Amino acid sequence: MMSNVKDKLFKGNELKVLEGDSSFAALLRQAGDEIRRDVWMVMNPEESASGRIQIGLTTVYPGCRTKGHSHPDREEVYYFTHGRGIMGLDGKEYEVQAGDTFYVKPGPHHTTKNPDDVPLEFFWITIKV
Repeated sequence: MMSNVKDKLFKGNELKVLEGDSSFAALLRQAGDEIRRDVWMVMNPEESASGRIQIGLTTVYPGCRTKGHSHPDREEVYYFTHGRGIMGLDGKEYEVQAGDTFYVKPGPHHTTKNPDDVPLEFFWITIKV
């Protein structure tokens, strides 16, 4: 016998992870070092004709963040491909999500946080000015 359940859309960015003592999510939520991210280098400056371009992909894990950095001699563009997060730029915070592009001019300190339960992934490119 079938129930009278109606059609329903399950949004991936609203899913909550099942946590237990052995889950990766539980490990990530432990107090202490919240800097948990992986970076894949796509192109280093010496691999470009100008020597000025660097490209990478980054995954920031749930409840974690990047260390943050600044570069006075480089512009940087982020393109978010998965998840939702927060870009911190010189003390200001901006909500970002998949499909968003964020520009950082040379100089200001910036970091990326993932308060969500799914990984935050983004493509980035820096260009030496």
